[in-house]
Amino acid sequence: MEQGHVVDQIHFVHHGVPEEIGIGEDGSEEKIALLQPNSSFGEKSILCNIPQPYIVRVCELCRLIRIDKQSFSNILEIYFHDGRRILNNLLELITTYDSKSTYGLEKDSDFHVKQLESDITFHIGKQEAELSLKVNSAAYHGDLHQLKILIQAGVDPNKKIMMEDHLWYDLS
Repeated sequence: MEQGHVVDQIHFVHHGVPEEIGIGEDGSEEKIALLQPNSSFGEKSILCNIPQPYIVRVCELCRLIRIDKQSFSNILEIYFHDGRRILNNLLELITTYDSKSTYGLEKDSDFHVKQLESDITFHIGKQEAELSLKVNSAAYHGDLHQLKILIQAGVDPNKKIMMEDHLWYDLS
């Protein structure tokens, strides 16, 4: 995986310890992190459509699980509760780092961090809006089977979502 390219897949480390390496403008290498089993890389690039901020190098035998962007998006839509958790974790990860170069961002790049925060917040809002439309549609049509599926997938039936001063769903 090369630095500076937008990737279309996310990788999960199953076995081994790949390295995240940042390449400076002068060609110098900076080890950013060692990726442990069950960690991932590429998620920032595919979720936010930004260039990969580092390269990933394998120094020993590793086993990776690769999922393309469309399949990953489909998984997040199907399991929206987990998708929301993933987006919230990514947002928290980005906001807790100072403007150091962990994401390939230089010290003067607060704009880029704010843009990432905005993109992720947009994705979260979009997911909530789609969820509320699905719940409202199922409730309106009396589709108890669909409501049951939504609740099993993680919808909180006691949660109220307000959009433009309208209550979108309240199953309590």
